[in-house]
Amino acid sequence: MSYGGTVKLATLIILTCMSQNAQSAQPGELTLEEARSIVGASLSEATRRLPGLSLEDFSDAKTPNFYFIEVVWNNPNGSVVWGNYYVDKSTGDLWSAVMECDRITSSRIRALQHDVRRKIGLTDEEYRKIKRPEPLCEPTRNGPPQAAAVPHN
Repeated sequence: MSYGGTVKLATLIILTCMSQNAQSAQPGELTLEEARSIVGASLSEATRRLPGLSLEDFSDAKTPNFYFIEVVWNNPNGSVVWGNYYVDKSTGDLWSAVMECDRITSSRIRALQHDVRRKIGLTDEEYRKIKRPEPLCEPTRNGPPQAAAVPHN
C-alpha cells in the first residue's frame, strides 16, 4: 500500500471512530430492567412482600416512548392486578397508567432515576428539554398538559 493509501485509510478509521463517539454521546434509553427497577422503587415494603409479586411488560405500538408495566400478584380472593405504570424510556419518569397525569415520585425513585439518567448519558439540562407528559395527559384549554408530581412512600 502506498503512503497516500495509508494516509487515506488512517483518515477513514479516525473519522469512523469520531462518528461513533459522536453518536454514543447522545443520551440512550432505559432498558426494561431499569424501568422495572423504577416501578419497584415506588412499591412499599408490604407490597413487595405480596405472594407471587411480578412486574409484567405490556408495552405496545400506541405508546412507543413508554414502557407499560403492570404489577401483579397471586391474589386468591380477587384481582391479581395491583397497579399499572408508564415509565418514559428516555427520562425514567414514572406515571400512573390509571390516574391521568399522575407523575409518581419519592426520594427513592428520584435517586434511582438520577443514577439511570447518568448511566444513559442524560444530563439535567437535556432532561429539562426532553421531558414530556405521560400518554394519558391531554392538552388543557390553557395550553399543554399540566402534570402534578404526587409523592409516594
